[in-house]
Parts: sequence; C-alpha cells; structure tokens
Amino acid sequence: MKRILIFMVFATIMMATSAQAAQGKPYFAGTFGFGILTDVDVGGIEISFDPGWGVMGAIGYDMGEFRVEGEFGYHTYDVDEVTFGGTPVPASGDVSALSFKANGYFDIEMDSPVTPYVGGGLGIVDLDLSGADGGTEIAYQFMAGLGYEISRTTVLTAGYRFFGFTDNEGAFIHELNLGVRFML
Repeated sequence: MKRILIFMVFATIMMATSAQAAQGKPYFAGTFGFGILTDVDVGGIEISFDPGWGVMGAIGYDMGEFRVEGEFGYHTYDVDEVTFGGTPVPASGDVSALSFKANGYFDIEMDSPVTPYVGGGLGIVDLDLSGADGGTEIAYQFMAGLGYEISRTTVLTAGYRFFGFTDNEGAFIHELNLGVRFML
C-alpha cells in the first residue's frame, strides 16, 4: 500500500510539473552529494551519525528564470554512536531515506556562463532504520548553488541542500552536492 501511495504522489507531482511547463525547455538532471544527518534525541537516547551520501535524479522544465521539476532521491547514513544517560552504548545500523519531491528554482541570470540559483521543494520521504520501516513523512528542502553552462544543452551544478521532514525528532540533512543538467 505504501508503495502505491508513493507512486501516486510522484505521478501527481510529475503531472503538476508538466502542466506548468507549456513554454519551457525540458531537462533531466542527476546529482550526487555528501552530507551530514544531525544528531537525534529520542526520549533521552542521543544518536549521532557518520557523514553519508545521497543521489538524486530529476525531470523538469526550464522556463528562463524559473525551473520546475519532479525529483526522486536516496540518502543513507550509518550510526556513529548511541548515548543513553550520558554513557555511550555499543550500537550499529543505518538510516536511509527514499524521497519524492516537487521543486521550484529561481535562476539569477548574469552575463556569464555562471548562474546562481535558489530553490525549494516539497514532497514525501520513506524512512528505513536498519531495514525496519521508519514511516512515510512529508519532506521539504531548500537549495542554493551555482550552475556553469558548458554548452547550450549541458549545465554543471554545485550547491547546498537543507533537507528536512516533518516528524524528525530534530534531525535534518545538510548536503553539499555536484550535478549535471541536460536540456532536451
């Protein structure tokens, strides 16, 4: 049932994105990032994580200064340490997140091949805790970075992403990423 819900939300995001892009240029993009999942405090148990990674793919439309896209992503972080009552406790495991989001970007046009951008997104994330289902939650993100046009159809990107989810016990992902966007 959860997979059907995820598929339905992603399909809705894609339809909404394509409806707004009647006069845009379609593109697809891929991004790889390194990030930090902030510490989590659950009922007096503090969990810290090792740095992790994420990979994202997107299909969207470039309408000049504005872009809209549907994005899917996967992020994973290993448990570093668990502390209970101030005492470290041996633990292992990981947290992974599969996300589907609709994003909007504003490109700050300049007279150069470099284009700064800012953006935000909203969607859902499916969390897994060491293989156990952590639940599906609403996800949001804010992005900022630079695009570098290497040709009329290819843009390299470097940016920062702040990724959060609604019922997160104070956990957020801070990620630096590199990517490429191909105009069709």
